Formats: sequence, structure tokens, C-alpha cells
Amino acid sequence: MSRYHDMSEGVPVGNGHHISPAEFLLMAGFLAYRAPLASAEARAAARRVLDAVLSAAAAHGFVHADTLEFMMASAERSANVRNLAEEASAAVGDTFTYLQVIRSAGVALEADPYTLIT
Repeated sequence: MSRYHDMSEGVPVGNGHHISPAEFLLMAGFLAYRAPLASAEARAAARRVLDAVLSAAAAHGFVHADTLEFMMASAERSANVRNLAEEASAAVGDTFTYLQVIRSAGVALEADPYTLIT
């Protein structure tokens, strides 16, 4: 196993910053549904992240994927949205596994240290 597998800094978003997988999922939801000025490419990548993460979460027992997606599409800002995003992310697994799901959706993160697996 790689030394990177157990890193818990979160999802790298550039300039040495990390956010939690749940925050990344919510950010993808915002880009996919509520960011009309974002490029079509960014919105498509966000859509792929949403589909991949919610599918992986559902495959691991998360039963509220449709509800969470509806709430994100409706721009709901509540503790319920945050809690469901955290539950979905936890169902996917640790950060390493979460990033594998993102990569499997064809989305590469510029600051992804996990590509350095040895």
C-alpha cells in the first residue's frame, strides 16, 4: 500500500489547499447546476464528478443520492444538504478512494498528489 493511501488532508484544490470530500461534492453540485458563467468544460466535469460520486455512494449503501442531487440542483443551503453530502462521501470511502472515483470519471485534479503512488 502506498504511503499516500492514508493521507487525510482532503481533496487537493490547488495552491496547497485541500477541502473535504463533502465540500468537493457540494462544489461540483454548484458548478454543475448553479454556475452559468463557468465554462462548459468545467460544468461537464462537475457533472461527471456528481454522477460518479453519487453512483459509488449508492453502490455502497447511500440511499439518498436522488434527494441530495435534487437539493443541490435547487440550490438548497441547509444542514441537511451538508449532512447528506458528508454521508455520501463517507459511503464512497477515504480520500484516496474518493479521488479514484473522480479519476474514473475522467476528471484529473491538477494538485492530485495521489498520482504519485509508488
